Amino acid sequence: MRLVSYNILDGGEGRADPLAEVIAAQRADVVALIEADNDSVVNRIAERLRMEFVQGSGHRHSVALLSRSPIVESVNHALIQPGMSNCFLEATVHQGPDRDWVLGVIHLHPGARDEDDRRRQSEIAAICEVFADHRRDGRPHLLVGDFNSDSPIQIIDPDRCKASTRKSWQVNGGHLPRGAIQKLLDAGYVDTLHALRPQDAPRLGTFTTQFPGQRVDYVFSFGFDIRLKSAWIEHDRLAQFASDHYPIGVEIE
Repeated sequence: MRLVSYNILDGGEGRADPLAEVIAAQRADVVALIEADNDSVVNRIAERLRMEFVQGSGHRHSVALLSRSPIVESVNHALIQPGMSNCFLEATVHQGPDRDWVLGVIHLHPGARDEDDRRRQSEIAAICEVFADHRRDGRPHLLVGDFNSDSPIQIIDPDRCKASTRKSWQVNGGHLPRGAIQKLLDAGYVDTLHALRPQDAPRLGTFTTQFPGQRVDYVFSFGFDIRLKSAWIEHDRLAQFASDHYPIGVEIE
């Protein structure tokens, strides 16, 4: 399975075709769209890719999961789980006998200040609670999306970040917080890009396309370690202009 996660920026209105072109080039079987706020854009992308989809509205934006295989179950936890400030959609994709893919599509609280990270840590705690049974039973699953969070392994040059992030760096006393991602790692989740490309991952960015100093978009896996095949960030020229985030992808055998 090839999976792509892509923040398409405020619904992607007027950019459905270039967004679809960027995604199509990844040869994805499953696509997580973040800020999927515009129904007509999601419909157009899904039609171009010949995928079915399910959407989950949050408190600020929406997310969508598109798939070539049937989506057999979904739960919009953002509207029922206390403590979520944005999006949290759980879905199951059925790819064949004894092959169900369980995914959480996530968009966390934004902001680069320490207090923002504390808010995200509480959201991570809620997500981990929802998926606790999957971890206890050893059931492989993925958490994907825009976590608005920096990894503890990332090397960040504030001069390569957007202006508001540089301001937060100064307010924080010369750092960007890393607690939310560390909380996921401590729960047993694997940062797939770092697992497969440990030399590259600390210096690669997904946000913004004009100032790519941070990697805030992730595919986290649980229980897939030996099946992880490849991981990437798509930095081609069209992706630079289709959104303010670069898409990320992973292939699992």
